[in-house]
Amino acid sequence: MMAKKKRHHYLPKFYLNGFVDPDNKPYIWVYEKGNPTIKKATPRDIAVEKHYYSFTTLEGNKDSETFENILSIIEGHAAPIFEKVKNHQSLDEEERVWFAAFLAFTMTRVPNFRKNIEEATVQIVKKQNMIVASDRAWLKSKIEDLERETGKKIEVSVEDLQRFILSGQYDIKLDPQFSLRAISIAVDIIPLFYKMSWSFLEASKDYKFVTSDNPIFYIDPTHNPKSFYGIGLANRNIELTFPVSKDLMFLGTWSKEIEGYKILNNKFVKELNRRTISSALRFVFSSQYSKELNRLVQKYKDSSPRMIVG
Repeated sequence: MMAKKKRHHYLPKFYLNGFVDPDNKPYIWVYEKGNPTIKKATPRDIAVEKHYYSFTTLEGNKDSETFENILSIIEGHAAPIFEKVKNHQSLDEEERVWFAAFLAFTMTRVPNFRKNIEEATVQIVKKQNMIVASDRAWLKSKIEDLERETGKKIEVSVEDLQRFILSGQYDIKLDPQFSLRAISIAVDIIPLFYKMSWSFLEASKDYKFVTSDNPIFYIDPTHNPKSFYGIGLANRNIELTFPVSKDLMFLGTWSKEIEGYKILNNKFVKELNRRTISSALRFVFSSQYSKELNRLVQKYKDSSPRMIVG
C-alpha cells in the first residue's frame, strides 16, 4: 500500500523548477517578508504544508488524497504546456483551456486566497451579528429560538450579550475546511482567463523574474484608488501577471494589441517583479541571490491583496 500524501504543495514542484538558480542547482533563493535572512531550498521543500488539502469526510475519516489528486491531474496536463511556452510554441485550444485551468486553480489554492476567504467570512458573520444585536427584541427572539433548538439555557442576559456583540471585540475561528472548499471557485474563473488576450514577456539579461507564494497579480492602472468600486478580473483595463519561469512572464489583458512574445528591458522586468513581490503573502522565490531584491521584499511586508467586505 502506498503511503498517504501528507506534504501538500500549494505551488507544484514542476513549476518551481523554473526558478532554480542555474549556477546553484537544484536550489532556489527564498526571501521572506519580515525576515532579512536569504535562504536557499529545493522545490521539494518550499511552497509546501502538511495536510494543506486534508479534510474530514462525513464518515469521520481524514482524507489527504482527494484534493491533491485533482490538482495533480491539472498539473499533469499543464507541465508539457509550460515547456511549449518556454520554447515559444503556439498553443491549441485544448492547451489554452488547461493553461487557463492551471492559472485559475493557482489563484485559489494558495494561502493568501484561503486566508482572504476566511477573513471575509468572519467579517460577514460579525456584520450579520451586529444587525441582529442592534434590535434587542429581535436578538431576544433569536436567543429563544436557539435555546429551543439546543435544549440549553444561555446564561447571559440579553443586555450583556447585545453589548458584547455590538463591541465587535471577539474572534471567530473557522474550520480550515471552509476555505478548502472555496478552491473550487476556480472552475468559474477558467472561462475568464481563457477569453483574455495572452502575451508572454521575456526577461532581460540582467534581471530575471521572481515568483511568490501568491504569484497571480492583477491591477487596473487606470483605476481611481478613491473609487467606491474595487478591481475585478473583468475590468476593461485589467493587467494580470503570472511568472511562468525566471525568463517568462504571462500577461493577460482584454486588449488584442499586445498578444504574442515580447522582450522587456530592465525597467519593466523590475516593475513586474515589484508587482509579484507586493502580492506575496510571505515568501518570494528567485533564481538570483540579490540584496537589492531582499530590500524590496522587506519594503513590501504586509502588502498582499486583501478582500474587503462592504
